[in-house]
Formats: sequence, structure tokens, C-alpha cells
Amino acid sequence: MNHKERALTALNHEEPDRVPIDLGGRNTTLMLSGYEAFKKKLGKEEIPTQVMSKVWQTAYVDEYFLQKFGADFRQVRPRNVAVLGSNKPREFAEDGCEIFTDQWGVKRKVDGEYATIYEYNLKNPTLDALEAYPWPDTTKDFDFSGVREEAKKLHDEGEYAVVGCMGNAGNLFDQSWYLRGMPEFFMDMMSRKDFAHALMRKVCDVRKENARLFLEEAGEFIDVFQCADDLAMQNAPFMSLPMYREFIKPYQAELFGYIKGMTKAKLYYHSCGAVTTLLDDLIEVGVDILNPIQVSATGMETDNLKKRYGKQLSFWGGIDTFEVLPNGSVRDVRNEVAKRIGDLAPGGGYILGSVHNMQSDVPPENVIAMLESAVELGQYPIAS
Repeated sequence: MNHKERALTALNHEEPDRVPIDLGGRNTTLMLSGYEAFKKKLGKEEIPTQVMSKVWQTAYVDEYFLQKFGADFRQVRPRNVAVLGSNKPREFAEDGCEIFTDQWGVKRKVDGEYATIYEYNLKNPTLDALEAYPWPDTTKDFDFSGVREEAKKLHDEGEYAVVGCMGNAGNLFDQSWYLRGMPEFFMDMMSRKDFAHALMRKVCDVRKENARLFLEEAGEFIDVFQCADDLAMQNAPFMSLPMYREFIKPYQAELFGYIKGMTKAKLYYHSCGAVTTLLDDLIEVGVDILNPIQVSATGMETDNLKKRYGKQLSFWGGIDTFEVLPNGSVRDVRNEVAKRIGDLAPGGGYILGSVHNMQSDVPPENVIAMLESAVELGQYPIAS
């Protein structure tokens, strides 16, 4: 099998020749500082570092590494000119950390390995404030030139499965609280319901337009389409199931339905945390693939997830970034890879990758061990 055949076989819940691997995807890449250490370990410091996301401080993984470690997917996404292409003078906080404004008008501060929110700027919870807010213009914020050509080339060559990302997470809940602040948005959902729905409506409309612009270019050529929205923390969802169903689920259903009307690609959905109680609802609104499988979170035991949802969902990720990758030995990493493959790979439906992007605390030798062990231990039939 070539890489594409392997990936699509697994995503169709059949067993390929080996477990497919994702490296360098939106949620399975290295953060900038970690990528520098990775390049140095492999003696490839001369390879330039390209920024995937300034907000998330992530790097594109160079084609050299993708081929070296057998990555089965290639990513297609527009360039975020609203952030990366800005010619505005750089701004700095009093502590010397850089401050920049994202395409939603939210100020972020590059502090350590993340660009955390520095200022929530939709402070007035009124319908008039929503109407007056300078909503993003996706036609100006992203550069879609070349997306069609790149996706078609990959599709026609047929060597790799093609993953489409519209340039952002396509998130609805997250983006709403990024504008309001999390406590404030929960108060909106409790006591200012009309405003909360109106805000979700605005965000959903922007996301649909973004999806349209991308899918009109690349929808016929991609195999997987990525969306994300972090709905859970370590031990439970952020909200009750009734609140999710009232405020989040209807807009997800609308957005995902819109996306599926424009592409035959499988819908990949990323949510960190303990999302098990939401999975039936997420399947109902069209999710085909669950990422990142945060195995350190409550209820996210991979053997149980496979037994309960293995016929409805493919699982993408699963290699622990909470303890094993940053703190474990190479042997620990190998055991982790064996565990997740043993739980998730039988019958297909598993794409191996890290649980979220790998930070600088992950030793490069552990990244290498994960990737090499995936090829060695992921051969079908899967050993017990």
C-alpha cells in the first residue's frame, strides 16, 4: 500500500498494512522551540523553520522529516495573512513579551510557548455591540491563492492522504469566549441567552464563510477536513449536557452539515479533555474522526473508547503528551505506542500521533522513538 491507500483503508474501518502516522498536522506537530531541538538532534539545523500558527506557536514540519518517518498525510491550508503577513510595527508588553492582534481583534501575548489572550475586547454584552463589532473578513484574513493547485496536485499524484484545514480551528464555543472571556460567556449562557445565541450566530456565520472559501478551492481534492473546539477539561466537559445541546450543538450541526454539503472528506474533530459524555452527540452532528484522544483525562481509556465507539469513530492521536512523551524514557514511549496500537488499531480506525502539539519539554529522542516504534509495532496483524 502507498500512504494514501493505507490512510483511507484505516479511516474506512478496515485493516491496512500498518497503522497510519500523522506528523506535522494542525494538532500533531511540534511547537517552535521543540522543532528547533528536533532539527538539531537529527543534524538538520539548516532546514528553515516555517511558522504554522503564530497564535499557537507551532511549526510546519519539513518534507524531509515527513518522508524520513513515514508520515501518511499531507496538509493543505491557506496562509493567515492577518497575523503572519502583517506589516504593522511589533508591539511589546512591559515585560518585553510581544503583543499582536489576531484576525478577530483579540490581543495576544507571546509568553513562553503560547500566545495567551492579553485582552478580551467584546466587553459589552448587548445586541447593539454585536452589530457594531468589526467582524473578520475572511477574504482578507487568509490567502487562498495556491490552495486549489496544491490540493489538486496531491490528489492527482495519489501518494498521500490530503488533510484540509481552512486556516483556523473552525471553533465556535472557543472563539466566543476568546472574545468575551470564559466566565463572562458562561454568564451569558446562563442569564443573557439571547446575547449568547446571537454571538454564536455571528461566529458560526464567519466560520461557514471561511469553510466556503476553502472548500470551493479544495473540497473535491481532500480526504479529511479539520475542525476543532475544546469542550472539556481534565475531568469533565466545561458545561452540562443540556447547556451544550442548547448553545453549542445546534451551531456545530449547522457548520458541519454545511461542510459536508461541499466535500466528501471525512470530518475530523479536535477537542481536548474528557469528552466521552459528548461523543454520542458529536457523532450525531457528523463527526467521523476524534482527535486528540487525551488519554490522561477522565474516561478516555482507549480500550473502552474502542469497544464503545470503534465502529462509529476513527481515533487520531493517542500518544500521551502529559506524562509519557515529556517525562518518560524511550522504553516508556515504546510501551505507550504498543498500548495505544493494541487498544485502537484492531479492525482499522486508528491514526497514530501525539496527543496535541509537542512542546519543548518533549525530548527529541522521544519524538523519534514514537515515530520509529509506530512503524515497527504498527504492522498488521496487530500483535497482542
